[in-house]
Amino acid sequence: MQNKFMYGCLGVFVIGLIVLVAFSIYGVGVANKETRLAVAIKAKMADNPQEMDNMWKKIAQFGEVSQAKRDALHDIFADVAKARSPDKQGGTLATWIHESYPTVDLATYDNLQNLIASSRDAWTMRQKELIDLNREHDVLLSVFPSNIVCSILGRQKIDIVVVTSSRTEKAFQSGKDDDVGVFPKKDTAK
Repeated sequence: MQNKFMYGCLGVFVIGLIVLVAFSIYGVGVANKETRLAVAIKAKMADNPQEMDNMWKKIAQFGEVSQAKRDALHDIFADVAKARSPDKQGGTLATWIHESYPTVDLATYDNLQNLIASSRDAWTMRQKELIDLNREHDVLLSVFPSNIVCSILGRQKIDIVVVTSSRTEKAFQSGKDDDVGVFPKKDTAK
């Protein structure tokens, strides 16, 4: 009788030890997964300002090149017009120009449109990746049994920042987005 009791206690102890070891291994796995997700979310949030800055600098600098091209073209046309003028300040140049004007290459503007579109698409994708990482992290903190491990370790949800525009925020607050024009309307009241 005493042997049965000792074997029973030993069996319960061994089973308890196996459960404890298994839960410890599981807990380490959950803790590592949560740590990887938290680090990835924080790294993405830290990198987002740099990515946005890079995007806007590309667009702005590409636009500056376009402005320089426009200014150079303006100067050429101004010189041609001045040469054609009858005020005798270079009117002789008009005799050999014979209406030969420089051609305007609008490919720069097409390239600028493509740069803007691709940069915005890449930025949107980064924001979606951040939201998805945060969703995965929140699920890990919320579902059983990983929520037990995470609460024991004191792990918390992460507040992410998703960058949008004022117009988008207003649309979601009001539930309406009636302004479908591509270009902003000029204020004629001024």
